[in-house]
Amino acid sequence: MVMAKPITSDPATTIERPPDCELEIEQPAKGYRYNQDPFHLVQFINDHTEQWQAQLKGNCLDLGCGVGILPLLLARTLPDTRFTGIEIQDELARLASANVKRNQLSEQIKIIHADYRDMCREASGHERFQSIICNPPYYSMTSGRINPCPQKRIARHEQTTNPENLTRAAAYFLSRKGLFITLFPAERLLELTTHLKAAKLEPKHLRFIHPENSDRASMLLLAARKNGAPGIIIDKPLTI
Repeated sequence: MVMAKPITSDPATTIERPPDCELEIEQPAKGYRYNQDPFHLVQFINDHTEQWQAQLKGNCLDLGCGVGILPLLLARTLPDTRFTGIEIQDELARLASANVKRNQLSEQIKIIHADYRDMCREASGHERFQSIICNPPYYSMTSGRINPCPQKRIARHEQTTNPENLTRAAAYFLSRKGLFITLFPAERLLELTTHLKAAKLEPKHLRFIHPENSDRASMLLLAARKNGAPGIIIDKPLTI
């Protein structure tokens, strides 16, 4: 990740220029900042573009889009896809909208400041999506140190959502046979797949992420199909 001098007058933010992306992404200087997770998720998607082309050429929803990193990274490699990002935190949603405009992708990416749980509870119907992507908060509120920064805490810990809410929302927004693509700690695989199956999202592709020189997976990348038939493909692990 290449750091650059801020091109705005706001000292509370910085502009990042990820290598080989031709993007400028503004994010908080001291609040939540994206890490390598979205890049692994994008690589997972790009490696399966041909297999998932029917879903990826449609409308794609990013649940909890932060500053818009996932749709921004995917927009140019998936030019036929229209992205919608939902973000619960006001500052991150505003930065995501600014990043879309800064990178001249307003025709392809739309940002909504909202809580997707509320949208699921509304009586009126919502748009259905052929694919959903998500880099969710995956640290339990009962495990590990809770970050004192509210923005980081909401983005990293399950304060406002959990695997059950996430998978129910994915099932709600997905069209028939739509694809849900996410990243999660490897040690929570059973928990995740239990909630996926309860929401009628069938795991179809799985890739583990291993730290270098370690046989133990730290994270996983997973794609699940709504109302899909049983059967899963386990890809070669990604070593980082």
